[in-house]
Amino acid sequence: MDVQGLDVIEKVVIFVWSVAMSAVVASSAVGQDQDASKKQHEKAWAAVEAAAAKAAKDPTRPVYHFRPPAQWMNDICGAVFHKGWYHIFYQLNPFSDGWGTETSSWGHARSKDLVRWEHLPIALLPMAKRGERRCNSGCVAKNGDGTPMIFYTFVPKSPKATRLGKREQWAAIATDDELRGWRRLKGPLMAAGAGGVPADVNGGWSDPFVFASGGRTFVTFKSCNGLVCEAQNKALTEWKCIGRMDGVSGECPNFFRLGGRWVLLRSTYPPSYRTGKFDPEKVAFVRAPGAGGTLDYVYGPESPGPNHRGFYGTNVLFDDRGRCVLFGWVSGFKSGRGWNGCMSLPRIVTVDKDDNLIQTPAPELAKLRGKPLTVKKMVVKDESRLIAGAAGDAIEIVAEFEAGAAEAFGLKLRCCDDGTKALVIRHDGKKLNVSGTDVPAALEGERKKLKLHVFLDKSVMEAFIGGGRYTVTRVNYPRQGDLKVAVFAEGGDATLKSMTLWPMKGIW
Repeated sequence: MDVQGLDVIEKVVIFVWSVAMSAVVASSAVGQDQDASKKQHEKAWAAVEAAAAKAAKDPTRPVYHFRPPAQWMNDICGAVFHKGWYHIFYQLNPFSDGWGTETSSWGHARSKDLVRWEHLPIALLPMAKRGERRCNSGCVAKNGDGTPMIFYTFVPKSPKATRLGKREQWAAIATDDELRGWRRLKGPLMAAGAGGVPADVNGGWSDPFVFASGGRTFVTFKSCNGLVCEAQNKALTEWKCIGRMDGVSGECPNFFRLGGRWVLLRSTYPPSYRTGKFDPEKVAFVRAPGAGGTLDYVYGPESPGPNHRGFYGTNVLFDDRGRCVLFGWVSGFKSGRGWNGCMSLPRIVTVDKDDNLIQTPAPELAKLRGKPLTVKKMVVKDESRLIAGAAGDAIEIVAEFEAGAAEAFGLKLRCCDDGTKALVIRHDGKKLNVSGTDVPAALEGERKKLKLHVFLDKSVMEAFIGGGRYTVTRVNYPRQGDLKVAVFAEGGDATLKSMTLWPMKGIW
């Protein structure tokens, strides 16, 4: 590994990480004969390690968002709370910083507090001897004994590798309480033309998501018009197709009960959600009238390019406090930098009285806050004004505005000295624009208030608006030297009622 050109701190970080990864590889459990071998695991980690130096050089790489040590990541393909730990699984290409069409695997990490994460052995690598091209997304669910199981999609290299030449739904079971080792079951759980699954099921069916209701356990998928299968035993090893459920579309469906409602998350573009009721007897999801909307406004109605999806490929877990925690894949980064992709900040999800999904950043993130800078009140009129002492590219901001007579007002982040270049959050009295993304967030009450909660982490921005009623996740590339913060008003006056800015510590 070439670390030439890195400063002392970066060299130390890479050395410590290399030692840790060596331990991870050494502790990686080897499954049965059909599983990836120990040698394959070692080869995968060696490829990640070889890219670490290049990834560490990128000044735009997030420092307090979870990400693998290097290379490509995408969907959060599983999440579970087990034995006091939060576990997340993610699509990882160990061999490149581009999407793994041939090598997508299941990366794995855990955390005690949703803030600092520990890398664990790769949970699943493609089974080359079985003709597996890649391990697609899915979920993690516990069987009747409380043991976590991975449910995922086997993508074949050739039609000869699977029944009828189509994708199959497979599973692996944890072999230890720390979830470091996984053993695949001997064959597919669900396949085209078996167990009631139609022989002509869409060849792209994938992303199984397991859910339970009325003492029964079900699974649904992407790309098959809401196909639903039901477990025939508590071990979740036998399944039968029983029907279809309305509303499932896009990729990575998540379906779960929350606050008396059922919530369906869909990785469409932009990502969307529905809320309603689920009848397990009829296997029917009935959307509440008018309930649902945009999960995150990302880059707007049209993606700016391939793999520019902002917030996508989600998964959820419920912790020991009963909280629903949502994770998503953040995308839209520049290529060729030894890494690509990170996880969103963990979000606590609730449903309000109007069936709107409310997302708020996990309160544990406050552990990363440095010394706060507080502004109690500032009136601006037809001007852009820098806030003394407010600057940074790894910061958290909580701000509240009153519109006053201004035609438009807002915040400028990553601002240059004269205020002409910045990431702009601007409300024109009708809608909010977050760095180029329009959001239909109306001003609140007679005093026309706007509440913002914004996280900047190098190239990543996550904005929570109106107490979490709306969110925007984007990747931006402002100039490296532009770090200041300003408030502005156009066509009249507006008041910054309060603002607190915290510099954020890194988690690595």
